[in-house]
Amino acid sequence: MSSGGKVSCQHGEEECEGNRWEQCAIAHYPDASEYFPFYYCMESEGDNMLSHVKDCAAKANMDYDTLSTCYNSEESDDLQKKAAEMTPSDHQYVPWVLVNGEKSPSDGDQILEEVCNAYKGTPPKACSSLEKSKKWKRCSL
Repeated sequence: MSSGGKVSCQHGEEECEGNRWEQCAIAHYPDASEYFPFYYCMESEGDNMLSHVKDCAAKANMDYDTLSTCYNSEESDDLQKKAAEMTPSDHQYVPWVLVNGEKSPSDGDQILEEVCNAYKGTPPKACSSLEKSKKWKRCSL
């Protein structure tokens, strides 16, 4: 974020615009089961995501007008600033993956193994495939 409070994005203004749509979706549909289909649809469109906002909203059963009102208001600016403030100062590229607050040593390439190795308690179901192949050792409690 610049000293004037303007948010800049690593890949330019269109990335910032896409981020604003996605941040509005998360703000107005805070349950991951609600916002993730929109987020996934947008990201699947890559550089063309801004041409598919209405389609992605419809596919995710979101009200486009709700997202548009957020996007075209100060609310989306505030959401961008909040996201910028949450971005670590040493962030250099994407994806910037953290596991338990620590940077992923594989930059996310081995995310399932890293999460399963770090997990305490009953591991998520996805870890069972790794457990079967003996590729990870679960932390003991």
